[in-house]
Amino acid sequence: MREKISTEHSPGSWEEEINKYDRGEVVDIYARAGYPELIKREKEFAETMGVPDTALFNSGMAAIYTAVEAEELKPGDIILCGKDVYSQTKKIYENLDRRGIKVELIDSGNMEEIENMVKGKRPRLIILEDIANSSDMQVCDLRDLSRITMDANNEYRQDLNPEKLLEKYLANKNETMNFSDDLRREIAENISEFRMGGNPFIFRGALRKIEGETEMDRRESLRELSKIVKFVLNNSREKLSLIIDNTLASPALYNPTKDLDDGIEAVVVESGTKHYQEGGDKITMGISYSKNAEKMLAIKNKRTELGTYLQPNDEKEIPENIMEEMPNILKRHAENALALAQALNNSGKTIEVSHPNLPQHKQSDLAKKIAPEGLVTLFYLKVDSASEFVKRVSQLGGDKIGVGASFGHKKTWLLNLDDKSVRIAAGSESEEEFKKILEIFNNALEQ
Repeated sequence: MREKISTEHSPGSWEEEINKYDRGEVVDIYARAGYPELIKREKEFAETMGVPDTALFNSGMAAIYTAVEAEELKPGDIILCGKDVYSQTKKIYENLDRRGIKVELIDSGNMEEIENMVKGKRPRLIILEDIANSSDMQVCDLRDLSRITMDANNEYRQDLNPEKLLEKYLANKNETMNFSDDLRREIAENISEFRMGGNPFIFRGALRKIEGETEMDRRESLRELSKIVKFVLNNSREKLSLIIDNTLASPALYNPTKDLDDGIEAVVVESGTKHYQEGGDKITMGISYSKNAEKMLAIKNKRTELGTYLQPNDEKEIPENIMEEMPNILKRHAENALALAQALNNSGKTIEVSHPNLPQHKQSDLAKKIAPEGLVTLFYLKVDSASEFVKRVSQLGGDKIGVGASFGHKKTWLLNLDDKSVRIAAGSESEEEFKKILEIFNNALEQ
């Protein structure tokens, strides 16, 4: 459809444009760059979330992959990555590592560790799940992470810019390296330009000036300039950005942008496959959003380049009033999850329940502060035999219980993870319906 695109007309709906195309008429849109329904939907989501813009993708992985690629990471960059993340997100880590980007793993719930790693490693990017979809269900204190990021960016700007690092390097040299102010400025500017484009020929003028201002010949000047460039590039830092995966909570239970400072570049990504479809599970979908309009523009440009946009036929499957309905639906899910977790936790049986709102959880105070009625819609359970437990619950529950990796549905689902671990995703059952769910689990524990 590319050859018939025109910008002389205001586009109608996607269906109208397709009909025009079929008739051989000039069309006004190219789907991967945006179409009316997508743009309208993204603006509606943005208004509800209180952000300038959102971006929709064909899957949750497309959302996080596009956000990472939009960072334009370079070989030698350091990123801190949460240990407990979706398995496919770890594939992104592996890909970055192969590209020469150094990946350091962190515990997303240990803010002291994160702060020490930021100070020691001086990363370019942090990627983590704010509520980890793992048995520990680590919760990241995003207000503290925001402070850590702001402090790092202040240090980067003040002490780790090319000018300051050049001064530091030259301060350790003797009088033969007493460069003029003009030469110092030129070298610093050249290094900044080189970092963006990688063109070594921009240093030719600085190289001649080093020869003219010192007693070094061409070879010595080139060797010294190479050392300077290497030192500055290895130690300088442009910025620290954040990518936060908020899939478990969705903005209906927790909107991370409210706890992230306006002065940092942070983007939130989610898989919208479950929560944004009222449990319909008809399509795969991803979403990203940010308070930083420039960040969203970069992500949308990268989405166009990669072709990771949500396609028109899939956009139609999103319920029309989902952003109005989702808070009530997700609140019901979260309340049921917490009630079931509490019941299992207080059963007196030899089981371990992991839910961020339970008192024994490491970040329970933080979870209760964020969402006292329940931060998540699923939780984890450790029992003597996970397969037997799932079998008993399934048999007792019949069609009231689902078994598999899904979540966000109207009924409760179980997933057998290993010999002792079970993930329980609470449904959005009514109060009366959920009493039966509680009975099913209690009976399963008694058998």
